[in-house]
This record gives sequence, C-alpha cells and structure tokens, in this order.
Amino acid sequence: MLIRIFAVGAALMMLGTPTAIATQLDPPVAQDPNCVISRLTGRCQVSVSQPPSKPSTDPARDGRGQKAGGTGCVFEGQAVPCRTADGFFDAASGCYLTQVDSPSTLFSDGTPYKPGTKFYRCWSILDVVDGRPEGIERFESVIREPGEPATIDPREAARQVVATMDFVAPHLGLSPHVQSATREGIVNVPIWMWVTDPGQTTTGPQTKRATLGGVTIEATGTVDRIEWSMGGGKVVTCKGPGTPFSRADAVGKSLKDIKDSPTCGHRYRKTSRCEKSGTYQVSATAYWNVHWTGGGMEGDIPLDFTRSLPLRITDLRPVLVDPNGDPAAATPPPRPCP
Repeated sequence: MLIRIFAVGAALMMLGTPTAIATQLDPPVAQDPNCVISRLTGRCQVSVSQPPSKPSTDPARDGRGQKAGGTGCVFEGQAVPCRTADGFFDAASGCYLTQVDSPSTLFSDGTPYKPGTKFYRCWSILDVVDGRPEGIERFESVIREPGEPATIDPREAARQVVATMDFVAPHLGLSPHVQSATREGIVNVPIWMWVTDPGQTTTGPQTKRATLGGVTIEATGTVDRIEWSMGGGKVVTCKGPGTPFSRADAVGKSLKDIKDSPTCGHRYRKTSRCEKSGTYQVSATAYWNVHWTGGGMEGDIPLDFTRSLPLRITDLRPVLVDPNGDPAAATPPPRPCP
C-alpha cells in the first residue's frame, strides 16, 4: 500500500509555516488497513498500485483468435500502471490525474478561470520501485486552460487515430480451377490461396501519425496472419499473403503432378455436393495488430477484416459403359447426402 502525503510542505515553507505538518505520516485506521486519514481533509484515502502492463509479445490469442492487445505506460524510462485508484497516467505532468469540479491552490489571485478550463487532482510520481510507482498527492491541482494541450487519455487518442486508418479486406485468389465458367476445384488436387491485391491497405504495413488533444500518436499496423476458412470446419493459417498460382507451371502436367503451394494451400478430401448450395464458402480473415506510441504510453490494437467467396469442389469419376453402350446404366449414382 502506498501512503499518501499531501505535498504542501514547500508551499507552506514559502509562507513561513513549519513543514512538520506536511511530512508527518497520517495514522492508519485500525478497522481498515488500506485506509489513511488525512489531517487536512479528515477523509479516508486509499491508494492501490497495480503491476505494470507492457505490450504483449506472446502469440496467445483471445476467444476470437485475435492477438491480445496490451498497453504500457512509461515514466522516466520505467513501465508503470496506466491507471490506478488515483486516476489515469499523464506523461506531461508525471501524475495520475482525476478530474475534479474545482481546483485546490494556494496561489490563486481571485481571477476567474476561462470557460472550459479543466481541473485535475494530481498524484505525483516520485520514484518507481519494482514496477510500482511511489509518490505523493499534490495539494496544487493540475489546471489546463482552453488553448493549452488538453489532458486526453493517450489510449483514446490512439483509438481515434486508428479509426482513420485505411484498412480493406483482401481480395482472394484460388487456383487451380477446372477450366469452366464456374469456380470449381477438384478433390485431392492442390488449391493455392493468395491475396490478389497485397499492399498497404490489405496486407500492410501501414503507418499514420497524428496529434489529438495535445497528444501525438504514431500507429503502425502489420498483418499478423491470414486465416482461411475453407468450409467443412477446415481452417488454414498462413503467415503472409500467399503465393500466386501460375497456370504456366501447370502446362503439360497431369492433375496429380500439380504441386502444393509453398506458402498457403489446401487439399479437399470430399466434394462440396452435400454442402449448402453445393459449394464451400471460403473466407479469408486478415488479422492486424496496430502498435501505437504517444503521450508516454504505447499499446496494441487488434483488428480483423474478412472477405469470402463460394467454391465448388467436384471429383473425377470414371465413366463405365455397359455392354449395351449405355453409360448411365453402368455408372453408379452418387451416394446420398447424410
């Protein structure tokens, strides 16, 4: 537990008042070990520090398969919690701030504040020990008048900047196909998957820098992976945009000689005849991670964008001819769908 001390010593010393009042520790209340009674306000005050939060580099995923985002705050090169019971971290003042209705100050000359002025209670960081900030609550409020850099949570500024970035779901390439007017693949023949329009908006990287509310944010988005849902519960994860299939590589080759994609591919083991509409619904989801820095903080924002298309998968069945020359009589009918 961190004990709050009202930092009025320096101000009182300037006024000729002894500093013993400002440096004497407040006595704890027996029934609540986390409570300290302030001699100045008579109120119970509790300060709880949280362990520092750093940007996640672990590939662990959340429930949607996205990379979990993290946010870290930095004070004089050391990671500190972005929020505690004392408010949110403000790098400009080195304080944890909580907005209040009116300021606490010993030096006001009575001049009214401009409309729109905001006041914040400041819990000032003096040191960081084992990732936990130690400090005091200043008697003087942090005052931000209109026109001055606004006190905005850098995380909110980052979200607004990322919302203006241009992300687009990638267009999909699938091959080889049967040479027909319909989009078809063949059982046990390799399917190559790739992004047909790789670039800044579809596969990254993409960077944007902007200033909001006095906080300058730089955000860079990169694609972590592309997950291809092939239908029938099959999912293929690819680290990049995939390798385009060249039909020139298949000239003169039988279907069994077509090679698998070196980067992103799949083979179907059964036809799509029994699927809804007789096709597999193939979708590709690009999972982005946008890393941002600004306002003495940094963090990660996960995003994902999906595009899909239907794909019919057929098989090559031998045609048997009965002695009377009727192929329909010799070839067995397809098995019924379950």
